[in-house]
Amino acid sequence: MKNTLLIILTISVASFHNSSVNIEDYSNKEVILDTVHSNLPILHLNGTPYENGFQHGLIMKNRIIELVGLWKSDIENNYEIPADEFIKNFLDSTDYTLAIQKWTPDLLDEIKGISAGSGIDFKTIFAFQLIDEMRTNARLINTPHHCTSVGINNYKKEGGSNYIAQNIDITSFYHGFEVLLDIKDKDSHSRKLVTTFVGYIGANGLNKQIGITVNSLYDLKSSLNGLPVCCIVRGVLEKNTFEEAVNFIKTIKHATGQNYIIGSRREIISLECASDLVTEYWPDTTHYYTYHANNALINKSYHPSYIEYVKSVFNTTPESISFGDPRLKLMENRILNNQSIDLSIIKSVLAENPVCNNNTWVSTLMEFRNNYSELRIKPKNSESNEYFVFRIVK
Repeated sequence: MKNTLLIILTISVASFHNSSVNIEDYSNKEVILDTVHSNLPILHLNGTPYENGFQHGLIMKNRIIELVGLWKSDIENNYEIPADEFIKNFLDSTDYTLAIQKWTPDLLDEIKGISAGSGIDFKTIFAFQLIDEMRTNARLINTPHHCTSVGINNYKKEGGSNYIAQNIDITSFYHGFEVLLDIKDKDSHSRKLVTTFVGYIGANGLNKQIGITVNSLYDLKSSLNGLPVCCIVRGVLEKNTFEEAVNFIKTIKHATGQNYIIGSRREIISLECASDLVTEYWPDTTHYYTYHANNALINKSYHPSYIEYVKSVFNTTPESISFGDPRLKLMENRILNNQSIDLSIIKSVLAENPVCNNNTWVSTLMEFRNNYSELRIKPKNSESNEYFVFRIVK
């Protein structure tokens, strides 16, 4: 393929920075960096978790270094403290490692690989994975993370395709650093497609059976030792069934308040997750559809600082107020009141203001059918209004 760069990695033992890792023979390892879509590079990875992370880090090294630099500048602007000092203080006051080792140990190896491949120290790369966890603990109330997600169960309603979709809204300095990870398991040969930016293990995605979207809910309780969001996303994508994925979400301890919409060929579900409580959210009793933004709609396990914030600003309790969200109103008007919800309607909703806004980084849409699952991605910086389409055949 003319626009595809084939990179052959022949790496010596001396190039590794973590001597505790059992280094395998990396000679003849092949990784393809597919640049057929100029603004959405695709990394095809098929090694061990550490190998995949190392390849990710090495191939995207310059871009990772650039983005981590922007991220550090953002930390210093927000918290008025040197970034390295902030990272040290943050990691010293939290302990997410044990949860990762318990629930998703392979991901710790992948993060170590990204560190080694990029040449950036592990603590920095590890903290780089903890975007939501850092914001939760720093309690930034006014945050540009305003993602919007939707799930449609056409199978239950009329036997049609099921969909889940999300506009991912993040701080503007992340824009332009998107990458799609196409990960093939070396033993089972199963695949997962992971939407992310360079150096980060995953924002959302799908495998051949299920997909997941994520919305931050900073009003809910968090924990200093739960499982981070990026690991939950990737942990779900290791599951083989909808039931396994939902049980995983309901069993783990969550590091931050989040809403997860999980979809499959026959089922969808929306889960509002605090560190100590997981609840389902449905707009009505049909369970044909669901949608979400960034305030808890049914879960009342509020973060103490959020309770204090509401008290100080509104002189009341969270249960007594209702934040009007124009994104939810748009969803209600376009989804709840529509008798037939197809691909074109979901695309139009994702393209409409305020669901699509200045902080929208990528728009993602996942479809589940009997013989395939499909991921559509449209980066914000795309010159075309069309989605890139990627399919996993069952």
